[in-house]
Amino acid sequence: MKRILLNTKVSKIYIISVILITILLLASYYSYAMFTVTKEKNNAISIVTGTLDYKLEIDGKEGNTLTIPGETSIEFIVTLTNPNNRLTRFNFYYLNEIPDNVTVGYITDCETNPLPEEIGVNLETSKSIGSSNKYKIMAENNSHNEVVIELGVGVGLDYNDLSLPSNGHLFKEYINEPNTPELDTNMIAVK
Repeated sequence: MKRILLNTKVSKIYIISVILITILLLASYYSYAMFTVTKEKNNAISIVTGTLDYKLEIDGKEGNTLTIPGETSIEFIVTLTNPNNRLTRFNFYYLNEIPDNVTVGYITDCETNPLPEEIGVNLETSKSIGSSNKYKIMAENNSHNEVVIELGVGVGLDYNDLSLPSNGHLFKEYINEPNTPELDTNMIAVK
């Protein structure tokens, strides 16, 4: 039977053509694979992984909420610190909407840092000067109910612009409007 297959001219041509097509397909596959791997190796992307931390203090205590009792006016000192070992970008904001009859905003004076922008502010490493920013926030609650405002913090590498989450809002500068009735000074809460 072996002799019959080898003596046939069609069989020899058929076997040789199948072997050549198989070799061509394998060669093209491996050349494409080598080209792709070489190209990706030359254009490799470096990714830095790790966790970026922050420290948020409200009146010297770690936390992320501003609690404003009813019918009071309170000034909070918020400190945002970079405990990382590299220059990092930070931003903090409040979550959700501020209720009616409540006014909250930054107090700008010579003791506090400039207001942060939506893209964030860079802070040096924790061992260098300027590693934390201090902000004064004035909160005025004209309602009878206690109001809790939750803060959020955005953290990123120094060259990345930050963005706010969909329910995040930046504080604005606090302005005591003349139409707002003044609160009784005996009602001002002391923190």
